[in-house]
Parts: sequence; structure tokens; C-alpha cells
Amino acid sequence: MISLIASTLGGCATQKQVISVKPNEHIEIGWTPRTVFQSPAYAWFDTSYSVYKPEQEHIERLAKMKDSVDILIIYGTWCSDSRRELPHFFKIMDDIQFPANRISLIAVDRSKQIPPGIAKQHDITLVPTFIITYRGLEIGRIIESPKTTLEGDLVTILAPMFE
Repeated sequence: MISLIASTLGGCATQKQVISVKPNEHIEIGWTPRTVFQSPAYAWFDTSYSVYKPEQEHIERLAKMKDSVDILIIYGTWCSDSRRELPHFFKIMDDIQFPANRISLIAVDRSKQIPPGIAKQHDITLVPTFIITYRGLEIGRIIESPKTTLEGDLVTILAPMFE
């Protein structure tokens, strides 16, 4: 019981003890398409997506900075931070008409060890982790939650490449 409480309070940070899937919980693992969030199991996605209002000034700047950018997202469907940030992220991407084929999603289990090697390969300790690359080189990350807003942090990361 104590380990369950400790792991719950730990949010989406790396946990020493792996908690198995809870009853009636569905966890995605591995490469996933965005359409995975259309499942009734992920009703939280549509709710959060529809109410999020990105800052328009950032949207206008991001729309001009989307060329040669790719984004890899390591997330957990079980993670409250992922559930908060992913709908916001896709709202932003839809608003700037970001190419869907330039966004990759990898879902991890609670230990971040499945898919095997994913945490080490991408240096993942917290989820969600948004890895932003420009012309194939990593230029920044947003880890767990943005410093300002998701769109604001994306502008901060991308601005040096486009100004």
C-alpha cells in the first residue's frame, strides 16, 4: 500500500517499483498513430483538445517555423502529464497545419522500459518528453510540462533556427 501511494505521488517520474496495469486500464505500448486517441478509452483527449486555446501570437510564429522540423514524443497513456500535454500539442499542430508525418509517437509502460531500450536510446526519465529536431539535429526538449506554455516553449526552441 505504501509503495502504491509513493508511486502515485511520484507523478510520471521514473519509479523504482513497476505497478502493473490497473483493472480496466488500457495502456498503449510502442509506436502509436494519433488515431489511437479516437478510442473511447481516451475520451480525455477530445475533452482537453476542444477546450484548449493556444496563444495566437505563438501560433502565427510557429506556422512560419515548421519547415524542416520533426517531433518525437515519448509518452504514457497512464500519465497525467501526458494526458494534459498531448491534446494541447495536437491542437497547436492542427492550428499551424504541421505535417502529420513529421510527428512520431512512442508510448511507454510505467517503468519506461518497454519498448526495450527506449529510455536509454532517447535519454528518457520523465514523460511526456517532446524531442524537437531541425534538419535531423536535436535542438530542444520539453520534458513533462512546459516552462511557460507548450506553444511558447516551442517558439523559444525553434526561434534561433528561423530568425
